Amino acid sequence: MTEQAIDYRDCDRLIWEEELADFVPDRILDAHIHCYWHSNHPDPAGGGRPEDTLETLNSWAEVLYPGRRMQYLILGTPYPGTDVARHVESVRQEIQGVPGIRHNRMVTPACRLEDIQRDLQNPQFVGLKPYRSYSVTGDIAQCRIHEFLPHEQLELANQHGWWVTMHLSRFDGCADKHNLDDLEEYTTRRYPNIRWILAHCARSFTYWPIRTAVERLRDMPNIHYDTSAVTDIRPYVTLLTREDPGRIFWGSDGVGAAFFHGHYAALGRAWQHFDADLAGLQFPHCDGRPILSVYEQLMALKFAVEVAGLSREQVEGIFWKNAATALGIGEDEGGANGVPDQAG
Repeated sequence: MTEQAIDYRDCDRLIWEEELADFVPDRILDAHIHCYWHSNHPDPAGGGRPEDTLETLNSWAEVLYPGRRMQYLILGTPYPGTDVARHVESVRQEIQGVPGIRHNRMVTPACRLEDIQRDLQNPQFVGLKPYRSYSVTGDIAQCRIHEFLPHEQLELANQHGWWVTMHLSRFDGCADKHNLDDLEEYTTRRYPNIRWILAHCARSFTYWPIRTAVERLRDMPNIHYDTSAVTDIRPYVTLLTREDPGRIFWGSDGVGAAFFHGHYAALGRAWQHFDADLAGLQFPHCDGRPILSVYEQLMALKFAVEVAGLSREQVEGIFWKNAATALGIGEDEGGANGVPDQAG
């Protein structure tokens, strides 16, 4: 069994203590974080992927955000070969009876409606998480929403008012005309009861997509955003100054996509995952100790908050209250990591 060690370094601790400890509230609801179990994969070693259990998430939280009460919107992990039904059952067993957790069920175009409806009767299951890797076109880079979240599943979600966490496809992300037209049709006419979380600042890892799309997106009802894995300050500045901050949820994209030393590098309108440990970099001119990507994300958000002039109440909204209110997690429900409410 492959276990992922918690790689937390002195340079990370320095950034937390000097830059982030006073910024991050006592309560966090991570609205974009993943679990994965080897038992969901035909290979007994899980295809070499480390397991990410609830214990893993809480262990990371203990070092990343010391003393914070954690709550989660847990998402599935579409690792190649994953047995979706077994994965859904693993999530159900893992979170059963644990306070402060909700789940968006992994779906593929092959999932049966009766299975989805049965699973969503669980009060901790609140919505769906489709993945472009399951697109019926076979093209994960240029597919449209309905090609990996089919209309029959959209109709079912609309009937029940479920959430959908959406990682948009297509090269331009939320700035793509097809994506914008589809979201406008779905939110205003065809599926008005679905509540959307557009992952990764509507898939804006660089400045251009959200800057281009925000004027249309902000007029659409039932649109929210999570911040997962975005380490560029510019998308945050656009959202915080030109959108309603009450529609923004903190999300990390942990474990694998955020808890590494590096960031998501913006290169004009393009972007790329950059793991500094694999790059062979030399730093003759500075203290060359890259920090965790999730801390790069927090730093970008902190500076954007300062630029936008948000209040402390609005910051707490982004980190927990916006999502907790939207997902029906009461203030007295408790944390998934056993840390009590500091205000209590």
